[in-house]
Amino acid sequence: MRVLFVSNYAHLPDVTGGLQTTTHDLCLAIKAVGADAAVLCGRLTGGKIDPGQPASGDESLGYLVLRADSPEQALPMAAAAWGADVVVVQSGTALAPMVLASLSSGRPTAVYLHNVEPHQLAGNLAPDPSLLYLANSAFTAQRWRSLYGIDCAVTPPVVAPESCVTDRTGDKVLFVNPTPIKGVEIMFSLAAACPELPFLVMESWHIDPHWRAYCLGRAAQLGNIEWCSPVRDMREVFARSRVLLFPSVWEESFGRTVIEAQLNGLPALASNRGALPRLVGDGGLVLAPEASIDDWAHALRQLYDPVVSAVYRDAAHRQAMAHVLSTPLIVGQLLSLLAMHASQFERGDESSRGHAGGAVDSRAPSSAPVPASMTRAPALREVPPRTPRREDCGFYHSYTLADGEEVIGDWDLRPSPFDYLGEICVTGQSVLEIGPASGFLSFYMEAAGASVTCVEPSMSHLWDVVPFESFDTQGWREKFTGTIEKVRNSFWYVHRQNGSKVRVFEGDPYELGQDFGPFDIGVLAAVLLHCRRPFDLLQSVAVRTRRAVVVTELYDPALGDMPLCRLLPHTGADQVHTWWQFTPQFFISALGLLGFTDCKVTYHTQKQPAENREVALFTVVCERPPAAGGGKHA
Repeated sequence: MRVLFVSNYAHLPDVTGGLQTTTHDLCLAIKAVGADAAVLCGRLTGGKIDPGQPASGDESLGYLVLRADSPEQALPMAAAAWGADVVVVQSGTALAPMVLASLSSGRPTAVYLHNVEPHQLAGNLAPDPSLLYLANSAFTAQRWRSLYGIDCAVTPPVVAPESCVTDRTGDKVLFVNPTPIKGVEIMFSLAAACPELPFLVMESWHIDPHWRAYCLGRAAQLGNIEWCSPVRDMREVFARSRVLLFPSVWEESFGRTVIEAQLNGLPALASNRGALPRLVGDGGLVLAPEASIDDWAHALRQLYDPVVSAVYRDAAHRQAMAHVLSTPLIVGQLLSLLAMHASQFERGDESSRGHAGGAVDSRAPSSAPVPASMTRAPALREVPPRTPRREDCGFYHSYTLADGEEVIGDWDLRPSPFDYLGEICVTGQSVLEIGPASGFLSFYMEAAGASVTCVEPSMSHLWDVVPFESFDTQGWREKFTGTIEKVRNSFWYVHRQNGSKVRVFEGDPYELGQDFGPFDIGVLAAVLLHCRRPFDLLQSVAVRTRRAVVVTELYDPALGDMPLCRLLPHTGADQVHTWWQFTPQFFISALGLLGFTDCKVTYHTQKQPAENREVALFTVVCERPPAAGGGKHA
C-alpha cells in the first residue's frame, strides 16, 4: 500500500513541530513493515523560492517529500504521479479545501485530525462514507464528534525512540516552544518563583523575531533561563534535563514531547488541558493553568527532587515504553483501516448495504451446499460498540493495554499468536471469527491487515450446555451469564482503546444466513469443543468461506491418528460447558467433505495462567484447492 500524507504546513527540516515529527516517524514505521509512504507539504513563505519551480521533491528523510507553494493545487497530480493508493489529509491551516482536492482526485481519502481547531478548517466537516476520519487521541476524537458528529478511529502518534533517548540525566527544567498558547508566561513566572532551578527553553515553531527579542530580554533579567534554537536531534537536550515543564494553555490534542521526555525517565509537570492528563498519567503531575504560581512551584520542586520524584520517573519510563512498543500495532491498525476504506471506496461503499463481508461474491464456491435450515435463519443483529468501564471487564485473554496496564487473563496468547492461527497470513483478507471472547486474536488479525467480523451467540442462548440430570442448569447459567457479560465488556474495552473497526454480530452461529459473507478465512479458535453440534457449526462457517478454514483445539496424542471426536462429560464430572476432544484428522476429514482438501497441521503450546500451565494444542488449516486454471485464491 502507498500512503500519501498531505498538509499545507511545511515539513521537516523547514519546520520542527509535533505534526512534522509525528508524520516523519509514521512514514518510516510504514516503510519498515513493507508498505510505502510519502509527504506532500507546503513551503515556508519568505524563503528563496524560484517562481519557475512551484514544487520540489527529495528523499533525504528516507521517504519522498514533495514541497509545493500550493499543495492543494498540486495534490491531484502528485497523487497520480506517485501512484498513491490512499491520501491522508492532515491538519493544516485550510483542511477542508485540501479534503475536497483529494476527493476530486478520485483517490480514497482519509482525514487525520491532529488538533481541535475549527477555525483552521476553512470550511466544515461532515460524516460521509467517502471519508475515513482518524484522530490522534481519544480527546481529539471526542471533540470532533461533539463539533460535527463525526466518528474518528483513534490512531495515536508513533514515537521513534532513536532520536530522543539518551543514557544521561541533567539538571534543567525543560520547556519547549516558548509561545503564549504553550504557557510561556507560566514558565517565566516559575523561573522567577524558583530562582534556584535552572531552566532550558527550546524553540520549536518559527518565532517572530520581535517576540524572540522580547523573551530573550526577560530571560536575561531572570538569569536562570538558557535559551536555545530548534534542533532536530533532541537527545542532548533530554540529556541535560531533569523535568519536563508543559504548562499549555492550549487544548493539547496529544503532546508527544511528554512521551519523548518520559522515555528518558523525565517526569512531566503539565496543565490539565486536552489530552495531557491521560498522557502524563502516573508519570508526573497536572495542574490547571489558572492555579497559583505557588502551587506550580511546589509541584515543580517535588518533581525536581531526585528522591521524591523517583516513583514518577519510574512510572514515566514504563508508560512511555509501553507506547513505543505499541508501534507495530498502531501501524498495522492504520494500514488495515486504510486498506478497508480503499476497498469500500473502490466498490462504491458496498458494505453500507448491511452485509458484513460485502455482497455475495459470484466467485464464492458452490461445492458445499448450504443446509436447508440455514435458508430460514433470521438476520444476525450487529452489536453496536459499547463503552464499558475497566472495572466491569473480565479478561479471558491476557493483554498489555494501550495505557500500559498488563492484564493476565485465563489464557495468554501474546507470545505466539501466529502459531495459534496455524501460521496463516491474514493480511488483506476478510476473516470470520466465531466466539472472539476478549478479542485478542481479533485485534491481532486486524493489526496484521485483516478485515475481521466476529459472531457471538445471543446472551439468551450462550453456548450449548451439557444436559446433566439433576444439575442446576438455570443457576449455573445465571452465574455464567454474568461472567460472559464481563468477558464481552473486555472485548469492547480493548476495541475502544485500539480504535478498532472489528465488527461483531449476535445470533445463532449454526444458522448464519445466506446473505452473511462470504469471507476469505474462517476461524474457529477453541470453540468447537463447547458445541453440541460441532460438524454443523463447521459447515456453517465453511460454506461462507472462500479460501481457508482455521481450527485450533486441545491436543491429546493418546487419541491416536484416527478421525475421532471423543465425548468428555460423564457421570460424576459436572463439566457442563465442554463437550468434546478432537484429533486433527477429524477436521481434515470433515473439512475435506466440505471442499477444503489442502490441509496442514501444526502443533504448539500456549500459556494458561488460570491453571498455571502450558497447554498443548493443534491447529488445522484447510484450504480450498486452486481453481482449475491454476490460479490462487485472493
